[in-house]
Amino acid sequence: MSLKNVEYLDHMTDAYVRCNGKTLAEAFQYSAKGLVNIMYDIAKIEKKQKIFLSAEGSDLENLLYDWLEKILLLLLIDKIILSDFNIVVDFNKELKKYLIVGYGEGDSIDYGKHGLKIEIKGITYHEMKIFQDQNTNEFVTEYIVDL
Repeated sequence: MSLKNVEYLDHMTDAYVRCNGKTLAEAFQYSAKGLVNIMYDIAKIEKKQKIFLSAEGSDLENLLYDWLEKILLLLLIDKIILSDFNIVVDFNKELKKYLIVGYGEGDSIDYGKHGLKIEIKGITYHEMKIFQDQNTNEFVTEYIVDL
C-alpha cells in the first residue's frame, strides 16, 4: 500500500489530508497512513510486529475521528509506528455503531532510524468529510490535524 491515494492539501497552520480508496475500509487505511506519514517517513518503517486495532463511532465522521485518534495515541504514548493496515469497517445494527477491526503492521519507534518530521497535537472534527466521489465511485476522507 503506497501513498498514492494520500494527498496533502494547502492549509495555513495545520495538516489537511485527503485520502481515497475503492472501499470505505481502504480509504480509512490510507487515512491512517497519511496521518503516520505527517510525523514520520512511512517508507522507513519495517513490518516487525502486528498490532490489533479497533475503533467505533456513532456515524462515519465519529468513526474516522476515533480511528485516527487511536493511531495517534499508538505513536505518542505506546511509541509504535505502523505503516500498513488491514481493517474491516462494518455497521453493527445491535449496537447501532460503526466498527473497525483489524491490525496494523510496523515497529517500535526508533528516533535515529525513523526521524520525527513534525509532532501532531491532535485530530479535529473541523472540515472532516467522508463521501463517495460521483465520478470515480471511490470513497474519500478529508481531515485536518493540529500541528
